[in-house]
Amino acid sequence: MADFQANVIIAKPVELVFAYMANLGNAPEYMRNVEETHKITEGPIEIGTKYQEIRKVRGKKAVSEIEYLSFEENVSYKTRSNSNGLIVDYEYEFSEIDEGTQVQFKAVLHVKGFMMKLTKRMLVNILRAEDGDHLERVKKSLEEDGRG
Repeated sequence: MADFQANVIIAKPVELVFAYMANLGNAPEYMRNVEETHKITEGPIEIGTKYQEIRKVRGKKAVSEIEYLSFEENVSYKTRSNSNGLIVDYEYEFSEIDEGTQVQFKAVLHVKGFMMKLTKRMLVNILRAEDGDHLERVKKSLEEDGRG
């Protein structure tokens, strides 16, 4: 079950939307707290591809390693972020529709231990505040900035 989710319709072709979002090098453009991303594996994006992400969390820098758990071009992908034991899965599904591309997103936090379970709701709220509008920001970037 998702801890938070969102969906958006972007008036652009699925190939463009998928390519833009699946390349985490673009994340600083649409995720406001992400400062940098660096691909740390060679080759094309596929299952097992890894990125390092640097973001500001509550005024402090946090470094995460992000790995692709699934990847089907123009259809879906799932990544897992690990930052000091906080593990978050982000899953995206892309559908071509008459209006352009529908993107569905869900996030799942994995917590272990009593204390992490106690703070899970707070962690979900922090992540939702940081990343909850990123699909709207992708829409704005792709539609209003004249891409594609």
